[in-house]
Amino acid sequence: MKSIELSRELSELYTLNEFLDDIIAKEDFQVRLIAEEVFVNIVNYSNTDLIKVNASYENSILTFEFIDNGFEFNPLLKEDPKLPESIEEAEVGGLGIHLTKELADDIKYERKNDKNYLKIIKKVE
Repeated sequence: MKSIELSRELSELYTLNEFLDDIIAKEDFQVRLIAEEVFVNIVNYSNTDLIKVNASYENSILTFEFIDNGFEFNPLLKEDPKLPESIEEAEVGGLGIHLTKELADDIKYERKNDKNYLKIIKKVE
């Protein structure tokens, strides 16, 4: 398992992507999208001063976990949004958690010791 600590700055997304690309030894669009959605939500809404990401890759399975000490928030309890019927009706924002749930093979959330732990499991070929 490898780990990285990131500051609460959107510019750290580049560092996060490089970290995950190194773990799986390639760039993967779905992994990047999941990581971006989770990281941006933590930066914008959690009021955290700590973002740590643990990651491991074994047998084509990427397991990565976001840890922050921000506001308690379980994204698995958030109801899926009503999806627009056409691209013209689509609005910017509001689909990140839904996309993450759809793209990940498994997601687990836990709150312990005043920290959020969001573990994401994704098959990467």
